[in-house]
Order: sequence, then C-alpha cells, then structure tokens
Amino acid sequence: MVSKKLITAIDLGGTNTRLAIFNNEAKILDHEVFDTPKEPEVLVEKIYSELKYNTEISAITVAAPGFWDKDCILQQSINLKPYIGYPIWSQLAEKLKLPIYLKTDVELACLGEAIYGRNNQYSNLLYLNLGTGFSGAMYKDSKLFSTDYSPTIRLDFLIQPTQAKCEGKFVSNLEFAPSDLLSSTIINLALILSPQIIVLGGGKVEAKWKELIKPAIENSLIYLQEVMVYPIKIEKSKLEFPALYGAYNIVQTDYIE
Repeated sequence: MVSKKLITAIDLGGTNTRLAIFNNEAKILDHEVFDTPKEPEVLVEKIYSELKYNTEISAITVAAPGFWDKDCILQQSINLKPYIGYPIWSQLAEKLKLPIYLKTDVELACLGEAIYGRNNQYSNLLYLNLGTGFSGAMYKDSKLFSTDYSPTIRLDFLIQPTQAKCEGKFVSNLEFAPSDLLSSTIINLALILSPQIIVLGGGKVEAKWKELIKPAIENSLIYLQEVMVYPIKIEKSKLEFPALYGAYNIVQTDYIE
C-alpha cells in the first residue's frame, strides 16, 4: 500500500485516454481526457508533461486493454498494435521517479463497479466492457478473479455458431454482434460463471442502448429467469469511469503484488 498522498489513475483506451487525480477519500480532484496517441512515445511525453510538476503524487495506476506480460510490456492488442513491445510504463516510471501499477482496463472497471458503483452489495459480479474492444472480468467471492496468463474474459475472439469456419479456418467476432448474438453471449456467461449481477459498461452501451444493449438484456433475462435457480440482475454500469476508480482502489488494498 502506498503512502497517503494523491493517486494518479490512467485509463488507456484504444480511442481515448483518461487521466484522473484522486485524493484519499476516492474523490477525483482533476480529470482530463485526450485522444490516445498513435505512437507510444508520444503518450509517455504527454503524461510526463501533465504530472512532472505535481509533487503530491505518490503513485500512478494504469488500466489498459490487451495482454501485458510480467514486465508490463504489451504483447497482444486489437486496438493498440503500435504499442506492442514498447516499454511505456518503465520509461514513465523512470522519468517521474514514481511507482506505476498496471492491470487490464476491464479488470479495474469490474473492481471499480463492484466496490464503488455497487457499494460491495455483490460478492460475485460479472463485468462486460463494450467499448473499442469487447471483454469481461469477474469479481468472485469479493475478489478479482484472474490468472497469471489471462486475467480477462476475451470476448473479442469468441467463435459464433453462425460463423464457425471460413475457408477451413475459424473466424472470430471482432465486430459487435446483433442483439441475439449478444444475448447468447450474456446467457452463456451467466450459466457458466453464475454471477449475482452482470454489469455492462463501456462507450458502446450508451451509444447502442436502444438498438442493441437494451433488447439483449431483456432477451437474456427472459431466458435466465426461467432456467436459473436464483434471481440474477443485468444492468448497465452506475459509474461513468469505473476503470479509474478500480485503478485508484488497487493502491488502497492488497491487489498490488
């Protein structure tokens, strides 16, 4: 756990990057959003220029999409391909002389929603992120569920029944599916993972609420309420920036390894 000073939380997205400064009461004191640079070295300089004069910051926490190795180097990404292999966070840590902690954006959005959005009402919460990418994370038994090799539910690569093979190869669903396919994804995850609540967040939730998200939720609930032996909820996120709150939380708890 870091000292009781200000915490900078960064939510790196394929389209936008958000930077917020938190006090010790989980209140955002300052918040900025900017287009995610195409070059990782530009991102390093941008963040450095924003933070270099703030001596009250004790740590930086980062929520970022994709698969990052133990050295916090991006190894796989759909929407940040130019960032693969570049030592962004070690460079930034050296320039600012601050510790930097990294977890995936959907993990931290899940954590933020469970703790701050739902006030710890649910010990088992499934978070689905529909933004530039499509992924999920599980808050299980009041802790983030993850492994060393794959911390998130990687929904971008799901195989749909209607597109099983193309020229002898499996085809993944990199575009958002119609409402019925999204419903089937939600239903299958609910039956496999048995969450008390499924929360949908990300930029596409509001943008596609009427034609995609709301019908998918309604269709999923009709089926799940018939077959499940306990009541389940499916709702959209209550937090506007859940990943930032999750990033803040990891330096207040034992999520830092």
